[in-house]
Amino acid sequence: MENVHTIWLDHQWSHGIIKVPDSIFGFLYHPIAYDEAQGEFRIINNLWYTTYHGAREYFRSPNNPYSVAGRMKIHSGSALIQPKFQKVNV
Repeated sequence: MENVHTIWLDHQWSHGIIKVPDSIFGFLYHPIAYDEAQGEFRIINNLWYTTYHGAREYFRSPNNPYSVAGRMKIHSGSALIQPKFQKVNV
């Protein structure tokens, strides 16, 4: 996925949220997880939200197998070496 505007990652850099531009909503927020087998971040189950808080609530759901380690910290999308983001079911 291209044009990552902002990325939030947990302390272990294994889960996070990306903010990407969208022509309809302005921005979309995707929950992401690091796939160790592929060596890259992946969007979880093609999920998208219109707010950061909506995407953050995904990680708080008791039915969610993904758990965030500590607080998420904001990073500029260009400040990191841009990992490959792909829309696939994890």
